[in-house]
Amino acid sequence: MAITMSVLRTIITSGLIVLAAGVSVANDGVAMLKNDHGARPSGMGAAFVSISGDPNCSAYNPAGPVGLSKFTTSFGHTEHWENIRLESGFFGINLSSRLWLHGGIRYAADAELEQRGIVPTEDPEAVFDAHDMSFKAGVAYRVSEKLAAGVAMGWFLEEIGGYRGSAFNVDIGAMATLSDRVNAGASITNLGSSFNLTKAGLRGSRDIPLPTTYRLGASYRYSYWLGAADIVYLDDDLHLHLGAEAELKEMFHLRTGYMAGYDTKNFTAGASFTVHDVTIDYAFVPFTSNLGTSHLFNLTFSL
Repeated sequence: MAITMSVLRTIITSGLIVLAAGVSVANDGVAMLKNDHGARPSGMGAAFVSISGDPNCSAYNPAGPVGLSKFTTSFGHTEHWENIRLESGFFGINLSSRLWLHGGIRYAADAELEQRGIVPTEDPEAVFDAHDMSFKAGVAYRVSEKLAAGVAMGWFLEEIGGYRGSAFNVDIGAMATLSDRVNAGASITNLGSSFNLTKAGLRGSRDIPLPTTYRLGASYRYSYWLGAADIVYLDDDLHLHLGAEAELKEMFHLRTGYMAGYDTKNFTAGASFTVHDVTIDYAFVPFTSNLGTSHLFNLTFSL
């Protein structure tokens, strides 16, 4: 039976309250930031661990900014379901022929959540907000003409109805050029210790692990076509991500992707338009089980 939006929000809300009260153990923290980042990656089914030269690459592989020839920054906006929004800003700059500096901020918010007890009721006991935030910065280093490595470090912060917690975390990754047309990449993101949500005078939550994600993939470029495939290990499950991008004209790209092994998402699509050094990206991510559609936008420019 399909899950309705009202039932889903009730389940999410109840889970957040239980987490904050310390009654149960959540699967992991900063759950809203597990949503795929960036309009271009999302349009390609988030098969992005082996793709470089884009500031949004660092969310998937900290070695990804290798290949940027100038300072490039990207600002993103995403709307998920009801009242859930994600904002982001990422940058990358080459400091030398071998070294790149990169970083980013991601912010997610879910407004007007209805608070209920363990057993859902028709009328909420109260209304509250949830906020997730990530700050990260790192470097990518070209070890040789065919190998690059990267690392990023930062903090996750989460606030749910007045309960707050934070955790230090690290990303590591590598990228290899196997031929003129084939790249490979691997990364581990969100490595870090568990954290607790606390509120003055009240019992804190139990330990909450971070959403550590493992990625391994490759991409193939032929003329105006780009194809990519990633194997992603997340939430104790393996997922296959597939993506493709076609350059129809120098200023216009079309994208499509597929994500296998998820309960509520699979097909994605996207497009971009470039004028000089400014690119506007859009991605369309429909969800199954009556969960609606997400729309992702990015504005990227180089200086």
